[in-house]
Formats: sequence, C-alpha cells, structure tokens
Amino acid sequence: MLLRSLARTLTPSVRGFSTSTPRMTKVAVVQLRSTNNVQDNLARSDKVIREAVAAGAKACFLPEASDYIAATADETRNLAQPLSQHEYALGLRKLAKELGVVIAAGIHDLPEDPQGDDRVQNTQVLIGTDGELLADYNKLHLFDVVLPGTPGPNGEQRMKRTGESDRIRPGQEVVPPIDVPGLGKVGLEICYDLRFPELHIILTRLGAQILTFPSAFTVKTGRDHWATLCYQVYVLAATQYGLHNPGKSGRTSWGEALAFDPWGRQLGRLRSMGDGGDEAEINAIYDTGGEYFICDVDVNNVGEVKKQLPLADQKRADIYGVVGKEVPKKPIE
Repeated sequence: MLLRSLARTLTPSVRGFSTSTPRMTKVAVVQLRSTNNVQDNLARSDKVIREAVAAGAKACFLPEASDYIAATADETRNLAQPLSQHEYALGLRKLAKELGVVIAAGIHDLPEDPQGDDRVQNTQVLIGTDGELLADYNKLHLFDVVLPGTPGPNGEQRMKRTGESDRIRPGQEVVPPIDVPGLGKVGLEICYDLRFPELHIILTRLGAQILTFPSAFTVKTGRDHWATLCYQVYVLAATQYGLHNPGKSGRTSWGEALAFDPWGRQLGRLRSMGDGGDEAEINAIYDTGGEYFICDVDVNNVGEVKKQLPLADQKRADIYGVVGKEVPKKPIE
C-alpha cells in the first residue's frame, strides 16, 4: 500500500468559507437511490444539493456510487468514464463552483492507464468551492464476502458471493487528509473500508479531523453491521437507499445515513429499509431527488476530545508497534 503525499499545496476557492480557524460549519449528509441512468442521477444529486445549500450547508457529502448503480457487471464497466471526461463528476464540479459549496461523492471511473485490466475504480472525489478537484481516492478494501442467499428448492441454505473485485480494481494508496479551508482536514474512505481500523488509524495519525464513508451497504450487512466506532473525529457516512433498478436487478441498499461527533454522539440519521413507511411517498422523494440532514461540524472539538481522552499518548507502541509506520510515500505527479 502506498501513501500518496501531496506535493503541492491545495488552495481551493474559499467563497462562502472563513479562512480563519473553523468553528461551526454546517454540512449535509445525503442519501440517494441511484439507478443505471447517469443523467437522472446527476439531476437528483443537483436537486438535493441545491436544497441543502439553501438550508445553509457549506459542504455536501454524497454516497458511494452516486453516479450510477448498474444492473449488470457489464453495465458497470460500460458506464464508467475517466475523471477528465466524467459526465457526473464534471456536473458536480460545475455545481460546486456555481453554489460555492464543497462536494464529496462516490463515483466509478476508468483508470488513465488500465494496463490490460478492464475493471473500473470505485472512487471518492472531493471538489472545492471553485469546482476544482481537490483529491480522489480509490477504494482499498473490496466487498468480497459470502453471504446467505435465497434458500434452495428444498429449503437448503445457499450462499451468495458478492465479488466486488470481479468488476472493481482495488486502490493502491492512502490519500492523506485534505485540509479544506473553513471545514478541516478530511480523510477519504469508502463503505467496506469501515471494517479496517488500520486505515482510520493512519488517517487520524496524519491529522484527519473528519472521516468520510460514502456507502452502499447491502440490506444484509447494513442491518446487522452498519455502525461506526468512536475514532475521536467527525464521521460522515452518506449512503444509498432502496431498490435501485426495479425489474432489472435485485440490488437493494440498506440506507441509514449517519454522522457522529468526536465523542461518538450521533448527529443525524436518515431512514433505513428496516424503518418501513409509505412506499409511494418514499418513491416520490427518491425518484426525483433524495434526502439529507444537516449537522454542525467544529473540528476544534477534535482537539478537545483528544485532550480528555489522550489515546494517542496511551498507545503501547512498545508492545504492538505503530500501525502503518512503514507505508511508503508516493508523490502526486
């Protein structure tokens, strides 16, 4: 695994932000129901971002695969585009510049140099208020698990392999936290990365004050496992929700977007598949847009919590070493 070092200083436009030490900043955590129609998904994202900004959000965090969730593996590959030509990402960049808002979103993109590998990348992009791309992170840990599937004809237990690595190529480097003026130092992760504390430890040791987990948990794993630990930072977890391509695939996401403060207190939550509700009303929301909640982020609280619970000083590196200490650095070209 490589640690990408930022060889240049990121100086995004700070329209709408204070460049002084940030205090309270309102951020929106978004829940979508993406389909295999990229244009429709961009329109939904545009709508919910505009609503959130009108409600006071200075940054909007969107889920994994916001650009599309395909009905087939072939469609996953066929819909992907390189970042420089990415219809959905370019649309978000234009919107960020227009509204003066920071946007983070999960997308699929094609590597510039595939080297004979036809798989796509599962990527989180972070866009500044000037519409420029501040960072992009490729998901390191892929969702290759075996879960109970539909019972067989005689009631026997059948197992289903998820196989994300069949269509997604894993990332090869850690992206250091990005210092976003007026917001704080943002660490980028994606969905299944949540289960690997080594990455959180590395990012927080590098100064992350906010960890982002754009996600699209399945119903099975979301219902039982969708939870976060107390990382002594803000945790923002935007998610996908519901049945994505009715009549084309059975892919359903759990939902339950969440946010936590450095003490571990929940700051917001959106609906999950376990909550029920009026189907027509829910469809009316997600067919044209999505849902969001707004919470206050004050990264000064990160330092206060670390003073009260000085975990970094109490680690026993003499016993178990330093996680990620030997991660080599690779400069951005």
